[in-house]
Amino acid sequence: MDMATISTAVSSVKTAIDIAKTLKDSDDLFEKAEIKLQLAELISSLADAKMQIAEVQEELITSDKEKNELKEKLSLNENLIFERPYYVIKQNDNKNDGPFCQICYDNDNKFIRLHDRNINGAWNCPVCHQNFYDEDYDVEEAEKRAKTELDRKMDVIKSVY
Repeated sequence: MDMATISTAVSSVKTAIDIAKTLKDSDDLFEKAEIKLQLAELISSLADAKMQIAEVQEELITSDKEKNELKEKLSLNENLIFERPYYVIKQNDNKNDGPFCQICYDNDNKFIRLHDRNINGAWNCPVCHQNFYDEDYDVEEAEKRAKTELDRKMDVIKSVY
């Protein structure tokens, strides 16, 4: 928050109060034009003060929003766990949210949810396209699926020719 903004707002309010006191204390000594001039200055000072206070209020709202975002990030990072080969976020119910791409988080600080490749333990990142394999990955099952898929494609090709 800019201290000059607060100082300007306080100064505008002080000027407005001083003008109001002068008008209140004046007897019939002031001419009508002088009173109108004082009132115009009062209105101007109050308008300036109102604008400055609105700016301060906007800065406070922005500051609060940034503070809450930083608290949320800090909390998230405190619960971030690297479970090779990816990240998970520890939840209050002892379950983990994720998995998230280790490469995208380490390089860009982005939480990109990995997609299950329909093979136990095989994951893929939709952003960096990296494949991840955890302890549930079954090489034999993956090879069988790849062979089955290849055979299916070969049958399609044979039927065309």
